[in-house]
Amino acid sequence: MRKITMPTAVLIGAGPGLGIAMARRFGRGGYKIALVSRNPDRHHDALRELAGLGIEAAAFAADVRDTAGLGAALDEIERNFGGIDFVYYGPSPHNMTETQKPIDQITGADVEASMAMVHPAADVVARTLPGMLARKRGAFLFTSAISAVLPVPELGAMTVPAAAARSYAVTLNAALAKQGVFAGVLLIGGLINGSDIQTAMSSSGQSDDAYLLDPDRIADTAWDLVAKGKTPEALILPGRKGLGLTMLLTIRLLRVMKRSARSRSTR
Repeated sequence: MRKITMPTAVLIGAGPGLGIAMARRFGRGGYKIALVSRNPDRHHDALRELAGLGIEAAAFAADVRDTAGLGAALDEIERNFGGIDFVYYGPSPHNMTETQKPIDQITGADVEASMAMVHPAADVVARTLPGMLARKRGAFLFTSAISAVLPVPELGAMTVPAAAARSYAVTLNAALAKQGVFAGVLLIGGLINGSDIQTAMSSSGQSDDAYLLDPDRIADTAWDLVAKGKTPEALILPGRKGLGLTMLLTIRLLRVMKRSARSRSTR
């Protein structure tokens, strides 16, 4: 009898907010979980929680900015768990809690620094995609920000990697769609509750509860995005499970049309 093996999900940048929520959701869906972060010691509680849920999981150390170290971690995951079937790439920018210079004040150096977390995404894909193509199945999911599709000048240089990550994900999906591999992106339009960034902002009095996002609802959206493969992106807004970009643009168009109609009626 052929042995049936469980698929492996690698969660890169697995923090206490969305990272653990993704681990629970994909573990519940039948995946073995590999948590990857700069400090795997922080995952002791998460590993105990996952074990209590009957989910096989382990933590691995890697900084995405260290190409060799990240590659070694992926090799170790394959030795322990077998082929990698799903990769979630969501490391937090190191300077996200710092005050950002407005977009009209940034320099090329600011943009270069802001891209530090985007470049490794291509390295991860280059390392794991061949195995997925050989098996004719697999998925990648990246995170970006609402500034990738809507202007947020206050975020300054951080808007550049947001747009780059989204463009990379949807274009990669177009290239892989007929080869059995999916690529998608979550466009985050708020603060993820329990995340490192939200915790830091809350402690400094900068967090606004009106913009908090439930990580478990985001994880459910991520699961649907990967499982259904109908669209490569979803916009995550407070109070909503997940909103497709097409729907967002349609809503904006309808609002413009309504304002235009009201303007004409008052002339």
